[in-house]
Amino acid sequence: ALWGGGLQHQQQVPSKTAKPARRQITLLRSAFEGRTPTLLFPIPDWADPGGEAQGRRAWRVLSDADPAVAGGLPKMYFSHTKETHEYNAVLNTLRLGGLFRASVHSGKWSLCWSGCPKPEALRSFHPFQMTNHFPGSWHIGRKDMMWRNIRKLQRDHPSSVNITPPTFVLPEDYRSWEAARKAHPGALWIYKPANSSCGRGIRVLRSSLDARTEQALLRRTGVVQRYVEKPLLIDGYKFDLRLYVVVTSYDPLKAYLNAEGLVRLATEKYTASPNKLGHRTMHLTNYSVNKHAEAYVKNLDG
Repeated sequence: ALWGGGLQHQQQVPSKTAKPARRQITLLRSAFEGRTPTLLFPIPDWADPGGEAQGRRAWRVLSDADPAVAGGLPKMYFSHTKETHEYNAVLNTLRLGGLFRASVHSGKWSLCWSGCPKPEALRSFHPFQMTNHFPGSWHIGRKDMMWRNIRKLQRDHPSSVNITPPTFVLPEDYRSWEAARKAHPGALWIYKPANSSCGRGIRVLRSSLDARTEQALLRRTGVVQRYVEKPLLIDGYKFDLRLYVVVTSYDPLKAYLNAEGLVRLATEKYTASPNKLGHRTMHLTNYSVNKHAEAYVKNLDG
């Protein structure tokens, strides 16, 4: 089995003549009784300067004497397809953890880093193979599907799921959105492609649209929402707060919340002026957008 996903520290080379440490996995005893071990992913020294996080799980590292590793540790492989961008953070983490890269067609990998798997692909998986996405995760990953699921909850629990502004999926809800714009001619709206990221394709719009803009919006599936014109600000700048959760199982549900969050800031002070709707570094907090701004300040705190 692929033991969840963890990494081993690289040993330091004591001299120029010594051979480099052999890449191999390190196993960590599961936190749940009766479960198989997981791979140990080390925490970098800069992220754990006191070694407290590493120390808390050191007792769970399996030694050669443990029955779970009797006979030696296996050589493990991962594959990475072209369906998703290759991030160095992912590749380096897997390699430092002792995994070797193999072709997706080789069949010997334990982890396939790719897009959301299709049912026919899942049926060909061996019991020891895993992928980085749960099947059907686009139901919360795509903006249009996410809204449809929120809408179902709102119909079932109208008083407790009031968590989004008025929302429309284009092109199918275009007439409803058109009626909303006529009812609120002074309102602003924000449009986002249904399946995109990094701020690509996002636009802030007036209620009155020219024919060219209307046609462009109808050519691609997207989500449009009433824009929050008076958002919370930090020193006059828009921001977002991200909390990171990893879900390792849906049945039974197992979710882990990171103790720290992330705040991202726009690089231009906010105003709801209709004349500045095209100022992306004012209305969007995406790093991919703001890193190109002259006012952007790189975080050097690690």
